Amino acid sequence: MSAHTPASARTPARRRNAVIAATAVALPLVAAVPSAEAAPCRLPEKLTCAPRNTTGGSGGGSRGPAGGGGGGGPVAPPPPEGLNDNEAIGVVPVNGGPAPAAAPPSTAQLVEEALSAKAFPVPVVHTAPKGKTYVRMRTSLWVDGFDVVRTDPVSAGAQTVQATAQPTAVDWDLGEKRLTCADGGSKAGTTCHYTYRRSSAGKPGGSYKITATVRWHVTWTCAGADCDAADGDLGERTETSPPVALVVSEIQTNTGQ
Repeated sequence: MSAHTPASARTPARRRNAVIAATAVALPLVAAVPSAEAAPCRLPEKLTCAPRNTTGGSGGGSRGPAGGGGGGGPVAPPPPEGLNDNEAIGVVPVNGGPAPAAAPPSTAQLVEEALSAKAFPVPVVHTAPKGKTYVRMRTSLWVDGFDVVRTDPVSAGAQTVQATAQPTAVDWDLGEKRLTCADGGSKAGTTCHYTYRRSSAGKPGGSYKITATVRWHVTWTCAGADCDAADGDLGERTETSPPVALVVSEIQTNTGQ
């Protein structure tokens, strides 16, 4: 253009050059300013918007766990070895959790446990005469096993129980008759005896089958803060002997001529 070009003709060209220079300076500043929302990019024509990084990483690009970017926030540490996620944060699952503790046994259960661990003696029958007696002869009766039975103490928590069985009587089945003696009897027969009236010749095997059943009165006691009661009465328990054969014969008398 000639040096004699008027000032009015040179003014539009200067304005265009100023706009281009200002735009070149503003472009890096616009690209560097972060925006919380994806607002549209507005630039003059013939200029393009650079893509923005919306991942929140400080280093740009997509980096792995060790890079610190691309994750968008802090990463929780793994649970300690041997624990699952719930256990690591103190959450106990409802299903599959530890079983509740068993309820302590009652006093009655402890009493039954004590009795089941202690066997009652089986009576043993004795007679005098032994094995064979005679009609109208007094026969002594007694038993072995007419004894007090005490269980071992059984404890659970703050309670200890013990049961005691006191013998009270013996029920005899003598084949010909039944009778009850208040004690275990003796060989002397002073407290327990019987006199047969008929022989045993017509009975199976030619003998009476004798049994003795001992009766015990059972009580229990409990000591301790957890006892449901201090004592109790379980009533009667019995034990029967095996049968014993007793031959009863007639007394033969010889009369002279």
